[in-house]
Amino acid sequence: MKKRIACMLCVISCLMLMVGCTLTKVNENLDESKLKENAQAFVEQWFSYDFSGMAEQYSSQLTEEQVAEYKNYAKMQKKHGAMKKMEKTDYSLASDTASVAVTVSTEKSNKLVFTVTYDKKGEVTDWKVENYQSIGSIMGRAGLNTVMCMSIVFLVLIFIALLISCFKLIGGTQSGGKKAEPAQEAVPAPAPIPAVEEDLTDDLELVAVITAAIAAAEETECADGLMVRSIVRCS
Repeated sequence: MKKRIACMLCVISCLMLMVGCTLTKVNENLDESKLKENAQAFVEQWFSYDFSGMAEQYSSQLTEEQVAEYKNYAKMQKKHGAMKKMEKTDYSLASDTASVAVTVSTEKSNKLVFTVTYDKKGEVTDWKVENYQSIGSIMGRAGLNTVMCMSIVFLVLIFIALLISCFKLIGGTQSGGKKAEPAQEAVPAPAPIPAVEEDLTDDLELVAVITAAIAAAEETECADGLMVRSIVRCS
């Protein structure tokens, strides 16, 4: 069992050595000291290069972006002055590329950062110049951006709340513009007039005559079923 484990460890070690040798062989042109020296020489040439004259002389052969870039570099040279000293040089390596960042202080107490990128052959593929920013300034700018974003969010929320409240007011004015019609009072139904039975005690003879006439009209001899309830006298 121990022999098997030892053999497995040996195989793994050999594989790791082979991978390391392969990476070293691929990146042999990206030597750190060589690239640092190259980047420092590039920075020294940048300060002594006439970007303004280059933009004027070859303006017909350069694109508009290149001309604008050269003019910007000329302004930076004038703003920062000549190079005072190199503060530090940082080297970073990737699988097939490398980059060197050189921080330089100038005569006018400013700092610039030059970043030079190299391909796997050790040739310069890209470079840029930026103003140096300390960690404090970066954190301060990040905090300011955070405060601004939060303020914008709160302002938008407040505006939405005010807009919703305005909708309620608009609905109230529309409903208030229409005057409510007064409720009609229910008219009580007229009470039924009770039937007044006339006192017929004084008109017995008249009642007897009317009864007899009705019986005769109906050709009945008996008038027991007839009853005169009222007598209407026409004037």
